[in-house]
Amino acid sequence: MKNILLSAQLCVTALLGAVATANAAPKPNILHILVDDLGWQDIASHKIDGKPVYETPNLDRLTKMSRRFTQAYSPAPSCAPSRVAFLRGRHPVNTGVYHVQGGILPAPYKKENAVMEPFYRYGLPNEEPTLPDTLKKAGYFSGHIGKWHSGGKSEGYPFPVDQGFDFSFLERDYNDKDLWNPKDGARNQFCGIWKPMKAEDRLSNFATDREDDPFRVDADGRPYDKLTDMAVGFMDKYKDRPFFLNFATFLVHGPIQTRDRKRFEHYLAKMGYEFPTDPKAELNQGKGGHTNPYYASMVDSLDWMVGKFLDFLETTDDPRNPGHKLIDNTYVILDSDNGGVLPYTDNTPLRGGKQNTYEGGVRIPFLVAGPGVPAGTTCDTPITLVDLFPTFLEVAGLKADPALQLDGSNILPQFHGASGPAIQPDGTARESIYWFFPFPAHMSAAIRKGDWKLVHNYGINGGSDVAPGIELYRLYNADGSPNDLGEKQNLSEKEPARREELLAELDSFLAKNGARLPYKNPLSDKNPAAERDAVPAILARGSDSDVVWATFETGKGKSPVTEATLLYTLNPAAKESGGGDREEWLFKSARILDGKVEAEMPPGATHAAFVLLDSNRYCITSEPLPDWQENPGYGANSKILKDGYAWKPGLSALIKLGERAAASALADGKDSNDLMKSIEAAKKSYADPQATESSLVNSVRHLRAAIRHQDGTAESRNEFMNRFPYDPKF
Repeated sequence: MKNILLSAQLCVTALLGAVATANAAPKPNILHILVDDLGWQDIASHKIDGKPVYETPNLDRLTKMSRRFTQAYSPAPSCAPSRVAFLRGRHPVNTGVYHVQGGILPAPYKKENAVMEPFYRYGLPNEEPTLPDTLKKAGYFSGHIGKWHSGGKSEGYPFPVDQGFDFSFLERDYNDKDLWNPKDGARNQFCGIWKPMKAEDRLSNFATDREDDPFRVDADGRPYDKLTDMAVGFMDKYKDRPFFLNFATFLVHGPIQTRDRKRFEHYLAKMGYEFPTDPKAELNQGKGGHTNPYYASMVDSLDWMVGKFLDFLETTDDPRNPGHKLIDNTYVILDSDNGGVLPYTDNTPLRGGKQNTYEGGVRIPFLVAGPGVPAGTTCDTPITLVDLFPTFLEVAGLKADPALQLDGSNILPQFHGASGPAIQPDGTARESIYWFFPFPAHMSAAIRKGDWKLVHNYGINGGSDVAPGIELYRLYNADGSPNDLGEKQNLSEKEPARREELLAELDSFLAKNGARLPYKNPLSDKNPAAERDAVPAILARGSDSDVVWATFETGKGKSPVTEATLLYTLNPAAKESGGGDREEWLFKSARILDGKVEAEMPPGATHAAFVLLDSNRYCITSEPLPDWQENPGYGANSKILKDGYAWKPGLSALIKLGERAAASALADGKDSNDLMKSIEAAKKSYADPQATESSLVNSVRHLRAAIRHQDGTAESRNEFMNRFPYDPKF
């Protein structure tokens, strides 16, 4: 009898389990709204004084639906490193992307600067695993719309579809004819209503109701935004499967402008301004707080976009979840890539803004709504955008693969109402969040641990030398109440034990993860004379076939060279469609010998320079480089090199690769006549001591193309052959 009852119970349990499985909600959708430069209190309901100026009814509506994280942080105080960190799930120290101006030769911002930013890459390498790559394993269809800034300098390549996304809408990367119709003509504005205009046109380029206006206003006077329209179309088309949409609006990044005249006039009146006559005038000059009507209109447009998304999700039936709307099974996350930009927004009481590691530069708004999220609640757990990778994997029902080496924590429990600390992959509670920003705007690293924050200033702020030092702040009291969010009371001298503890932890984190610390400038008389005198000088440089080398001083009185890197470019100004604006420098390790450094030039690399570091971290380049003041923007580095191992070493390496490609083609029984002709032409150019730059450019271009045309060979897939596929000059 007992066995019969047990069998009956098991049958009932199995039946209930089957019913529960049948009724279980399908995998949730994920809509990630990544805003550019949104300040932590730009949303009206987030204004800490309770007196908002901007009107954001839709963002306020989302806030009521959401759990709001009051201590959310960006991984970096600028866009590119934060975006890459989010997509890769790793800290900027580990992605190697420290700021948006990577991929250039290292040089002092000013000659007198004691330190200088190190070399770092521009974007995420193509082979790195990304969030959409991983979500694909759970059946997710992923799309990216809007600002990218995660690939290389060749107009953004590698593009989203190269990094795991199934769909993308960028100027050079779109792949769904149902959502993008070339016949739409002018209305296909890839930057949407944010499309930059000249400052002198700010008062004459408002959207109109003309039929030929790409931003033609709707019945409410709102300008048409292609990105918003595309995002709604994406969610509508792919609602029959779990989707992940990374909507990266260009708003509210500068240029500070608006196409919405109606809302601009509204904020002019609200702020007490007359309609301006000078389009270049900054109306709030000298004022603080939320006082710029252009910026207010941009925030207002962002709010309108969010309203469009919420309306769609709330009114559209979910084909995977009958009887429900899409909103019922969609996580909506809204955040920013860094802190708000001063003076256009108000970060009070936080110190600073974008491009520094104080709270104003890294604290961001963060909202999440979705299944199981307690609406209208707040969470004080410190989080970072790096946490979203493992969290989205949990949402998708995936466990993080240790091979991904994710740095973030799964914060889905916090999404669902937990208030404790984030749990790290090793099962321990996370105590610390780190930042590393070796850029002259605020060359610094920082750590937030519990209630405390330490900022290590390396010695440059705003491009000028400042005294390097350590700052220590207590942000919160033991009971969680705010103490010094404005980072005004430096307790470094009063709390030496805590200062040393946090500094040691920060330094250990940077060392463990191979951070490229700032270099010392051997030309600055602010550095000790004895150290500068010990910096070894370059004696000679040259090449042998595809091997480039440089010799340097050694011996008594000279510091040893401890690190050596070869920096090289594949797309110099001479063969880059932008004339040098998109020239990108890459890196590889070099060998340190006795008084000599050498490396093989990558095939097709056109220019190169060695960067050596001595035991005191002084930077030695294989030839002198101008500072940023002499070479504004530091673009087209190939033009400033007098030698640069130009053309021939890389051509020699390319010829060797071509010969291997010809051998592969022969082994496969393929025709290699065109390739052989290109190899012979390249050899002739290489051997000609009078070869012009034009002939060398053509030799590299034609041979590279001939190698690529040997489809199926390993050589045709070589990374150096395919780095800039959308540049016709490559």
